[in-house]
Amino acid sequence: MTPGFPLPSKRFLFLFSDTGGGHRAAAQAVKDELTRLYGAAVSTEMVDIFVEMRRWPFDRFPAWYPLMTKGQGIPWYVGYHLLDTPWMVKALSRAVWPYVARSLCRLLQRHPSDVIVSFHGVPNYALMLARRQGALSTPVAVVALDLVSVHACWFAPGAEVYIVPTERARTRALRAGMPAERVKVIGMPIRRSFVEARHRSPEQARAALGLPVDQPLVLLVGGGEGMGPLIPVTRAIAERRPNARLVVIVGRNRSLYNTLRALDLPLPLQVEGFTSDMAVWMRAADVLVTKAGPNTLAEAFIAGLPLVLYAALPGQEEGNIVYVVENHAGVWAPRPQAAADAVMDLLAHPEQRAAMAARSQALARPYAAQDIAQQLWALS
Repeated sequence: MTPGFPLPSKRFLFLFSDTGGGHRAAAQAVKDELTRLYGAAVSTEMVDIFVEMRRWPFDRFPAWYPLMTKGQGIPWYVGYHLLDTPWMVKALSRAVWPYVARSLCRLLQRHPSDVIVSFHGVPNYALMLARRQGALSTPVAVVALDLVSVHACWFAPGAEVYIVPTERARTRALRAGMPAERVKVIGMPIRRSFVEARHRSPEQARAALGLPVDQPLVLLVGGGEGMGPLIPVTRAIAERRPNARLVVIVGRNRSLYNTLRALDLPLPLQVEGFTSDMAVWMRAADVLVTKAGPNTLAEAFIAGLPLVLYAALPGQEEGNIVYVVENHAGVWAPRPQAAADAVMDLLAHPEQRAAMAARSQALARPYAAQDIAQQLWALS
């Protein structure tokens, strides 16, 4: 843009759902970058598409998500694989279309925009139908939020661009029939605070958090909802008495917070709830023990953390395990004792830990949110 000339104003509609914390977090990261880059020229609405449609059972999806993925996630696994083909997505979407058509079309009318961006896979086919029925010329972008095992529902035909985080995800898009020129490998959109935290040393990050600067930090997380077997994993690690500070971040899971705080363990355990300083915590850590959620992994790559993966959502996150292990960025340890063994091994071998940290950071795409924002701006 020529200096002295104002940018044209553009309206963006971001569609997501609180089925897990990653969809909202990714959308917010891109929204923040649009505002940072284009200022007052940007207007961005974030809408939970399932809640806003106001049609049962879709408006209950955010509340049901923890139940579907609880324990071994068997209901999720079955549904994920049964529907993971383009023809099944098309058939199911067309079957429910008469039921949701009016609600979805009204949603788009209530939120007029210059660009529609989907941060969720499930509604994409219906979204394309709604755009055609409403005779909308509004461009649509899809921002896929799985590193490897990207479900077929993300790739509904008709979007102007499909943004994916890895080359493996791009391969999935091409197999689903998406035009190669419309599939862009940019990365997982992560908040800028993770990039900014890299300018701190681990010692500075620990000091900012009030932690001992000369003691290794083992950080355990389970996503924004504190999912996964964090309790037995935490207990198994603590019982090995590592010469390290143990901190568990449980997100919004108050019940898990109270249970962990009440554990009788042979060494101190610091338990934190939801925090806006996750970037600083990761920068302060020496080892991250986590489920294989894509957002957490992308954040850990930016922080350059060696990973101990103790759980994965069946189907959706299984590819993430292979991605991490094959790139030597972490280890797969699905049993509590295996996770404890992996942590103790990394703490005992600093050279191995440093090498794994370097391989983890090599997978990072720290400016993905910025690059996605620029791609979206160019659409309209």
